[in-house]
Amino acid sequence: MGIETLPSALQNFAGEILDIDSHEMLPVQLWASELGPVSDDLADIWLHNGADISSDRNHPNVPGYLSDDRVIEAATIWQQKGSTAPGAADPSRRPAVMDMMGIKRQLMFPTAGMFGVFLTYLHPDYGYGKELKRDCREYGRELTKAYNKWGVKVARYSDRVRPVLPVFADTVDELMETAQDLIDNGIRAIWMPSGMLPGGKSPAHPDLDCFWSLMEERNIAVCLHIGLDSKIFGTDEWSNAPAFEGFRALNEFRLDPWSMANQHITSQNFVLTMVLGGVFERHPMLRFGVIELGAGWIGPLCNHMDLWHSQDPGRVKGKERTTYRLSKDPSFYMKRNIRVSGFDFEPFDTYIKHYQLEDVLCFASDYPHVEGGTDPIGKLYALLEPLGQQVIKKFFVTNAQWLLPD
Repeated sequence: MGIETLPSALQNFAGEILDIDSHEMLPVQLWASELGPVSDDLADIWLHNGADISSDRNHPNVPGYLSDDRVIEAATIWQQKGSTAPGAADPSRRPAVMDMMGIKRQLMFPTAGMFGVFLTYLHPDYGYGKELKRDCREYGRELTKAYNKWGVKVARYSDRVRPVLPVFADTVDELMETAQDLIDNGIRAIWMPSGMLPGGKSPAHPDLDCFWSLMEERNIAVCLHIGLDSKIFGTDEWSNAPAFEGFRALNEFRLDPWSMANQHITSQNFVLTMVLGGVFERHPMLRFGVIELGAGWIGPLCNHMDLWHSQDPGRVKGKERTTYRLSKDPSFYMKRNIRVSGFDFEPFDTYIKHYQLEDVLCFASDYPHVEGGTDPIGKLYALLEPLGQQVIKKFFVTNAQWLLPD
């Protein structure tokens, strides 16, 4: 299984590699049939704004698209990207693609499904939102509901391909209801947009313990993922400067220097709030992933939290001085409960050696997004091979089992 596409030294792991980041890429031509008429307003914008896959392989507009029928073959499987790649639009074909790659199981994040989330919480003047002639927030929620219905159907094709569906709400009760419905219908992983308060609460608030308990008890992988989260800054004016103009904007993120350097900030805030707020101490089996947000900030964040945690100035409650100390250093919970993917150009070997992240970092293909690269397994294997087979096995197989349990 997949031996043809793997480096010779990795062939023993053929069919065992776990992938914590892939995507569906439904072309806009299929939205009506797959997501229903609710998608028509946004589809019209994509179809008539003059851009298509000929200029951006990640673009959802594929003129003349008929079906997901491209041949699955070893020689080209890693080079084929976008909505026309095999298994991009028809997830029932994805296991055959994974067989060719040597991958056993993968998380599948939204691409078409991201737009509903963005419309829900980004400013209505952002991008395609300003072209809609209706309330963006209301419409975004309708799109997300339709997408999640599609994701539930997809989850029944194969347990090897696990849709990661967006879960967000204004209240804890609504958050619980949404998550419970998805879990009861076979969903095993969810995406929480990191720029939004879950249920209107801090992620560390005790009112959310019922939610984290549900995730823990049902072995659900809770994930953060890259995705236009600048709203936490209060305004996009921070990036309104000539130095940041003229850069491309992809489906998930913008490529200007300001956006790229800040793309992890909301997730970093979400993670440190959970760790320092004791969520992982109260829920030791909570499975958490930080996906496609770069990995270079994880080690420094561990050190940063440990430094301030060690000072422990305490707090005053009545006349008594109490402590906010966790029973272990914050980095302990990061390394026990959280798994992280990055980009294939990152120095994972340095992260492992300098910050002891060998149990945290995981392989991710980002298939079929262009930014996933044309030889991610081979490239990352060559980088990590000097660290030994134990590290190799953890990175490609063992660590991701936390997010992709049997």
